[in-house]
Amino acid sequence: MSESTSPSAPPTPTASQDRYQYGSLGDVGLFTRLLWYCAGADAQLLVRCPNSDRVKFQGLGGVVLTVGVLAFFSGSYAFYTVFSPKDATALGESGVHWPSVGMSVFFGLVWSLIIFNIDRFIVSSTSKGDGTDKITWSKLVNAMPRFIMALIIGVCLSKPLEIKILESEVKSALEKEQKEFLAQLNDTSEGLVAKERARLREQIDALQKRIDEGDKTIETRRLEIQQQRKNLELEAEGKTASGSAGRGPAWRDKRDNLDRMEQELERDREALAKKGTLIGDELKEAKAALAALDDKLAAEKASNLQVARHLDGLMKRIQVSHEIGGLIPLAIMLLLLSIETGPIFFKLMLTKGSYDYLEENQKRIVRAKAGIEPDARVVSDGQGKSIHIDLHHGVNAVLAEERRRLDTERVLAEAVHDAVRKKTTAAIEASPEAFIKQG
Repeated sequence: MSESTSPSAPPTPTASQDRYQYGSLGDVGLFTRLLWYCAGADAQLLVRCPNSDRVKFQGLGGVVLTVGVLAFFSGSYAFYTVFSPKDATALGESGVHWPSVGMSVFFGLVWSLIIFNIDRFIVSSTSKGDGTDKITWSKLVNAMPRFIMALIIGVCLSKPLEIKILESEVKSALEKEQKEFLAQLNDTSEGLVAKERARLREQIDALQKRIDEGDKTIETRRLEIQQQRKNLELEAEGKTASGSAGRGPAWRDKRDNLDRMEQELERDREALAKKGTLIGDELKEAKAALAALDDKLAAEKASNLQVARHLDGLMKRIQVSHEIGGLIPLAIMLLLLSIETGPIFFKLMLTKGSYDYLEENQKRIVRAKAGIEPDARVVSDGQGKSIHIDLHHGVNAVLAEERRRLDTERVLAEAVHDAVRKKTTAAIEASPEAFIKQG
């Protein structure tokens, strides 16, 4: 086979072939080359094809490029929804958070490149089957893994676009849910604080009651002593039941009783003072905790506000869009699915054209240069299946060369051994004593 035929560059056409040459790769615009690249086509072969083949692959590449662009916008919006700070309500979003925009654009670009690469592989690896425009059952079965991948990609791309298209309605619904959720959180916090306030007030009342009871006991004892002191004075004046004035036995008994009562009062006052100190400390702590409940409730409500504002994630927005969107989210998803799976259907419906024959010819040329030849023979495996045999001329040539090398080495080795044997035999015959070992 002539070496002028190269898989990387078509041969220069002769004068008789000029009417079949449609142009060179340099005549094709950069955008057209980009579309061909997106479709996974060989541009060097397409420039030798009619315009109909070029348009087909431009269309396929355009769809793949469109999906990549949609993946960029979809992924960027989804990542911005994830990364953006949740410090405002859904309707009260405070401007654009540029650090989140930078991160979202970067990850959106990575996401779009991943989707673009997968779609390009799906389209380029989808064959035309039997080369007709009919989509047979066998074609669908063979393309089923690619359909499943395309469906998954289409669903993932459609969700962020759904919530972006329904953004105003989604924000309104989210605002309502955030307020309802905030009211529930505040009711729960107020209920807990109310229970805590009631408990502290009961504790304060109980402590105050114990202090009041102690003070009341001391006051009662003090009044009793005061009354005893008056009785002592009346006894000294003779105005009691005994009727005798002076400090007699009755007066001394009352005096002793008064001293005992005063000692007991002093002892009880000291004990109550120590106990009152502890109770007073508990009372101060309870009153401080009661006074701090208002600050605690304010802090709880501030925390509840942040929690309610975080009810604004990507998953929640998708859920709200499905609840309020009706058939619109379904229509958007079907549209994205049709865009995503369209190239696969189109590829299955394409008939064999000039590009396909040129591609097949190019493959055969490469195989021929590599020494690979498909054998026309068909061998049965005995179970109703046929086996197609490929002949690898390059491998056979290497094996033949290796066999010749081994045969040459074998012949040379035999010749050397014969020469050594003859020389050694002649030496033994000439001087056998030299080869006989002395005992």
